[in-house]
Amino acid sequence: MRICAVMKYPPIQGGVSAHCYWMARALAERGHQVDVVTNADEVEDDYRIFLDDNDFGRLEATFPNGGAVRVISTGRWERARAYIPAANPFATKLAALATEEIRLHGADLVFSAYLEPYGLSAHLAASWTGVPHVVQHAGSDRTRLLDHPELGQAYREVLRRAEVVVGDRNLTGLGIPLDRIAPIPRASLPPEFAPDGPVADLSALVARLSGEPWVRNTAPLDPGVATIGVYGKLGVAKGSYDLVQALARLRGRGLRFNFLVMAGGAERGRFLGAVDELGLTDVTWTLPFLPHWRVPEVLRACTAVCGLERDFPVEVHRPGLPMELLSTGTCAVLSAEVVRTQPYWPQLRDSARVVEDPRDIDALAEVLAEVIEDPAAAVEFGRQGAQRIPLAGKDELGTVYEAIFEAAVHGAPSAAAGSPLPLLRKHMPSTLALLDGRVERLLARTAPIGVLEFAALLNESAREATDLGYPIDTVCEVIRFERLRLWLAVDADHDAVQPAFARSPGARRDADLGRLRPERSALLRIEEFALDVDALTTRGEIVRGGPWLCAFHKRPSLKGRVFRLTTATRDLLDLCDGTRTVDELAALAERAHGAAPAAVRNLLRRFAIEHVVQLR
Repeated sequence: MRICAVMKYPPIQGGVSAHCYWMARALAERGHQVDVVTNADEVEDDYRIFLDDNDFGRLEATFPNGGAVRVISTGRWERARAYIPAANPFATKLAALATEEIRLHGADLVFSAYLEPYGLSAHLAASWTGVPHVVQHAGSDRTRLLDHPELGQAYREVLRRAEVVVGDRNLTGLGIPLDRIAPIPRASLPPEFAPDGPVADLSALVARLSGEPWVRNTAPLDPGVATIGVYGKLGVAKGSYDLVQALARLRGRGLRFNFLVMAGGAERGRFLGAVDELGLTDVTWTLPFLPHWRVPEVLRACTAVCGLERDFPVEVHRPGLPMELLSTGTCAVLSAEVVRTQPYWPQLRDSARVVEDPRDIDALAEVLAEVIEDPAAAVEFGRQGAQRIPLAGKDELGTVYEAIFEAAVHGAPSAAAGSPLPLLRKHMPSTLALLDGRVERLLARTAPIGVLEFAALLNESAREATDLGYPIDTVCEVIRFERLRLWLAVDADHDAVQPAFARSPGARRDADLGRLRPERSALLRIEEFALDVDALTTRGEIVRGGPWLCAFHKRPSLKGRVFRLTTATRDLLDLCDGTRTVDELAALAERAHGAAPAAVRNLLRRFAIEHVVQLR
């Protein structure tokens, strides 16, 4: 099979890029030709992997069975071709290159990983050439980007029109039939990730990379003490600053250690400032991002490596770091939040040193102190954990994608829409339990309609029943609540257009929050219930109570949420019609409810970040 793959790729850093690299290689090893179309060579320095000559040679590959990986990269954008407003037209360049490759080599399909710009570019190339498109989303594009009020419509069109979507089965709410959604292949790592293998000479590595701007300390590491490592992007939500605070506390107690940082991102300067301020400069060594196939050498050279994410802003997020650490037999110091993202963790609960909340600096410091004071025990602990890791076999990655692509190329067309029953079971479970088979019977005798239209019939069905076990008014409250929860998860009408916010002829330019005018999202519904909503949603219990005032905030990603409101917050949101400034709203809330103006401003700022309101 000839595959045109529009996707992230080294030297772009990160889990998506690494996955794409190994997927392309796994397919080529099975005899397929993979033409990778990427803008990887244009990645900014903050997220660029350092590649030496040997590493560059690994970006492409050929195999005796005819399989091959070729890389076609966009070039630097020349100023002579600039236009106004200035932008680097990644989507256009990738779509054009992919179209050329498909036509030149007769590709059987186009695959894309990550929606922006790769999914959009591959969609255009597929529509121009007539080949099937298989699209895979990650985490941040599935949530943050899909939720963006000016981007989401484009991504929904890409997802709906792809032959196969590799990703979240909840995307059936977009009207995508379940048989066109393939699950993301389970975690797999290449053979380089094993306890036994080369161990990096960290002092020699630092010396060799001393010319890189991120590398500051070029003195040899102390071989007689523990080396605490961290790698990946830096940031508050990554626990980076919690870690350096804990290490500074331990150094203040007289403990000696090396601190190795193989990282990058926009916060590198701020992070180095924190290292200096806390007195860790001389025990901290920094490395640029290294290619995924060389990461195991560095991990084996560390006594322990930390993954301390907390309050991470991406909802669909499953970091690969824990499995990479365990696979190489490295002692892993992980936050409980990271642990909870791992599907296999119940079998591995004793395989890492877990910190409930890295913001508890004392607790984090104590875990790190155990590693620093007894490095040999930490190393043995890591090797024991490697024996229990349940990863996919070496050939599974290529086999799974091969099957997905074969289905896209040769499979029968899917039905326009599937049964509404799976969505009803997921989002209206109490309603189905109360009506006890009536929903299925009603569905059998009803002409095919949308799931929201069908849910609207359930009130009438309930009123016809005489043996529900609860007063009919209570049953109708349950149905009303769960219908709204279903509404959060469904956007199946391709032609309906309901922007969250009215379109504006100009962009906001005033940086003063107080002078901005909040406008409430059209995708926000506020309802009052004579029902204990907490009992219903957490325990499945139907208890008359209230009044409960609830906001249902729908998001284009279908990752909507329900939250309880006070009457004061409801009144505030009712006033957010784009005619009053934040300062005016704060004054009104103070007069009507005694609310502190600063608290009102902070609430509106948070609502703006969450797209509950838009500031104009």
